[in-house]
Parts: sequence; structure tokens; C-alpha cells
Amino acid sequence: MLRIIFVFLFLFSFQFAQSQSLEDVKKLTINEQYEASSSMAKSLSAQYPTKGEYWFWYGENLFKAEETDSAKWAYETGIKSDPANPLNFVGLGKILMSENKFTEGQAEINKALQLAGPKNPEVMIRAAEAYIISPKKDLPTAFTLLKDAEKLQPKNPEIQILNGDAFLENNDGSNAIKYYEKAQSLDPKSPLALLRIGQLWMRARNYVGKDGQKGALEYYKEAVAVNPDFAPAYRELGELYGKAQYYKEAKDNYRKYLELSNKNVSAKARYASFLFITKEYQEAYTLIKEVMSQDTSRNILNRLAAYSSYELKDYVASLNYIEKFFALQPVDKTLPSDFAYFGKILVANGKDSLGVIQLKIAYEKDTTNADVITDVAAAFAKMKRYDEAAIFYNRKINLGKAITNDYFRLGQAYYNLKEFGKADTAFMVITEKQPALGVGHFWRARSNSSLDPDTELGLAKVHYEKFIELAETDSTKNARELTEAYKYLGFYYYQSKDYSNSKVYWEKVMNIDPADNQAIEALKDLKTKVKG
Repeated sequence: MLRIIFVFLFLFSFQFAQSQSLEDVKKLTINEQYEASSSMAKSLSAQYPTKGEYWFWYGENLFKAEETDSAKWAYETGIKSDPANPLNFVGLGKILMSENKFTEGQAEINKALQLAGPKNPEVMIRAAEAYIISPKKDLPTAFTLLKDAEKLQPKNPEIQILNGDAFLENNDGSNAIKYYEKAQSLDPKSPLALLRIGQLWMRARNYVGKDGQKGALEYYKEAVAVNPDFAPAYRELGELYGKAQYYKEAKDNYRKYLELSNKNVSAKARYASFLFITKEYQEAYTLIKEVMSQDTSRNILNRLAAYSSYELKDYVASLNYIEKFFALQPVDKTLPSDFAYFGKILVANGKDSLGVIQLKIAYEKDTTNADVITDVAAAFAKMKRYDEAAIFYNRKINLGKAITNDYFRLGQAYYNLKEFGKADTAFMVITEKQPALGVGHFWRARSNSSLDPDTELGLAKVHYEKFIELAETDSTKNARELTEAYKYLGFYYYQSKDYSNSKVYWEKVMNIDPADNQAIEALKDLKTKVKG
């Protein structure tokens, strides 16, 4: 009898330990402690290699950590080890759909549902989730699966969370909130529904609430109040504060996220992205290199390293990183910014022709990106392809995104093309937008001088005079430009036989440079023409 009791207790404790371990894996996953969760799931899989659910959750963590190749291996190993377990077929289907192989993925999920039968809510839930997150979504099927699962588990809050996610993907925020609130009522101690509502309001750009309605900030804070150890809430708070440019608060919350997620590689990579966005390039670059010393499998790190080292003007390193990134990145998963940085990095390394090719690809992928348009135009100008530079500066102007410097660069492009009338028009915009800025008047003067090369009409006179008025407040800084302006007016008045005024301006030239030969000769000549 004692032996039977002992065996019963052993089996009970064995099953309890197994279930507790699996629950721990799931909790760690929800808390985005992917490395810890994967390590636990891997250990369980090694101990019980024929238990397909352990392989599935091992794969889930790898998938959520964006290690899709490793996740696929885990799911496939689970299928081989426990072919009667349907979960890994769902996992494999999810991988295939993430690779835009929707039909193949759907076939694997159908296989899982057939194996599971009509009484397995876990498979229905995981299948519904796969259809919701797939690049090509099947929301009607997801809703049907969740409805069937709810009949079997009416008090399971995860079903309501996924219902909310599905409605959100369908751009139905009202129903999404309804289901998130239902999930919260089923499990008041869970912060996940509060997080989802906060994310919904972030998506709607309702950051801090308005008209008596709570915004994302309040829901994230509530999630933290419900569970102070819930890492994703701190990550979302970090991103929210970052968007609002409260960078200290953003960093504080991101650090808490790192601490709670056990400083896992995924968390560090996300934090490095945040640091880059907030233009803390050196801190970002240092953290990226630290992560790379632990894990070189994440190609996003090559992207961030390339971007950050470029901003730190380490152009050789940035070229090395960006070339590694493009060698590993699937074409359909590149961003316009990848081509933009590749182009800028190539230009910075003296490879202008190759750089402009990449910049034009970036522009074609997003023709409304003002920064890319500027980079393309600047690259063409550097190559002295001023006609093409002018085309892109005009495109930025036509988008309504031009700043003063764009009109200046456009004017210079036209000036170098000897299209002086168009140059004058561009520089005129500067004088209208910022009349106290001397550079616009100076370049209008130059353009008009080129339109009137013999100074017969004196087209540049008024513009040089306005420049002098502004520039003489700092004659040392503006000495070169002032010398040009004084010489023009000295010559203009000499040609107009106004020798007294001519002498005044040539003497101003001499005050800047007593050895200026033109001024010396002009004043010698003027001695015979001006008394005193």
C-alpha cells in the first residue's frame, strides 16, 4: 500500500513539476524574457524529447525573439519527436505564413486542427493567433476558431485578448476595447489587457487622454500598478515618453524594462533602437557592440551599427556594417532607410556614383521622405550634376517640405548651371523668408551681377548694399564677402562717374586688405578725379 501511495505521489509531483515548468515558460514569454523562457523550454525539451508542447513553446520564444530559422527548427523537431501533437504543425504554419507562403502555412494549420479534433481549445487559440499575426491575415477564420475555443473555455482571458487583437487588425477599435475589457474582468490581476488598450490608444495617438477619456499613458501606468514586474509596460512607457521627447523618463522606463527582462538580447537591441532614435548615437553604438559580442545572429544589429557609426562619422566601420546587413537581409524586409543610409555611407566613403544609386532606390520606395530627397540632391551636387540636384530640390519644394537651406542649395545649383535668373528667384525666397539673413542678399547680388556682366544696369547694386548693411555688424567674419561687395560698388560708381562714392568703397576694401592690388590701382586713378 505504501509503495502504491509513493508511486502515486511521485507521479503527481512529476506531473505538477511538468505543468508548473510549462506555465513558467509561458509567463516568461508574456513578460518578454525570451532568453530565460527559451532556456527553460530547451531544458524541458532535452529532458522530455517526446513531449511536443515543450518543443512548441521553445519555438514560440524563438519566434517572438525574431529568430525564425531557429523557431522553425524547434517546431520541426517537435513534429518528428511527437507527430501526434498538433501544436508544432501550427508553429510551422505560422513560420510559413511569415515567409509569405500562406497556402502552405494554412495547410499545416489545417493538419493541426484535424489532429486536435473539436475538443482542443489550445490548438484553436494558437491557430487563431497565427491567422491574426500573419502578413496575409484571415480574420474570419480567426474569429470562428476563437468562438469555438470560447465554448470550451468561456473564462479564458487569452481568447478575449485575441478577439481584441483581431478586431484591431480589422481597424475596429471600439470592439477591440470591448474584448480587452472583457479579458481584464476575467483576470483582474493580469496587466496584458491594460497593455493592449494602451497600445490601441498609442495607435490612435491619444497619448495622455483628452475630453475625460484615459489615454495610453494611464493604461500603461495601470498595467504597472497591477503587476510592477510586467516588463512590456515599461517598454511601452519608454516609447511613449520618447515620442513626447521626455527623454529622461523614456530612458528610466527602458532601463526598468531591461532590468525586468533580465537584460536579454532582444531587450538590449530594442533599447539600442530607442537610443538611436533619440540621437544618443555613442550610447547606442556601445550597446550594439555589447549585444553583438553575445549574439551575432540578429541582422538588425548590423543595421543599427551602420546607422549609429555613420552618425558618429566612423564611415569605414559604417560601410562594413551596412554591407554585412545587405548581404544577410531578405530584399522584401529592407526599409527605405536602409537604402538611404547605404547611399549616404557610400558617398561619405567617396563612392558617390554608387551612393546615388542607393539613394535613388530609397527615394523610389518613399517619394515623400524629405530627408532622402535632400540626400539625393546633395549627392548630385557633390558630383557636380547640378541639373539633377535642382530637380530633387524642386521636388522637395513641391512637397511643401523645403527649408531655407534647400532654396539656398537650389540657387547654388542654378548658379553653377549659369541659369542666373532661376538662381536669383531661389535666393529671393531666402530674403523674403529671412530678410535679416545676409547670405540671401549676397547671392542675389552675385546672380544679378552675372545677369548684368558689364554692370550697365547695376542690377546687383541694391542687393550688395543690403548685404553690406547686414554684414558690417561683423566685418571680420564677413571680410571676404564684404570685399566683393565693396569692389562691385566701387566699380559701379566709377563707371557712373560718381568718383567720390567710388573712392569711399575702394577705401573700404583697403581697410580690410591694405595690400589689395585692385584697390591700390583704383585709388591711384581716383586721385586725379577726386579733390581732397
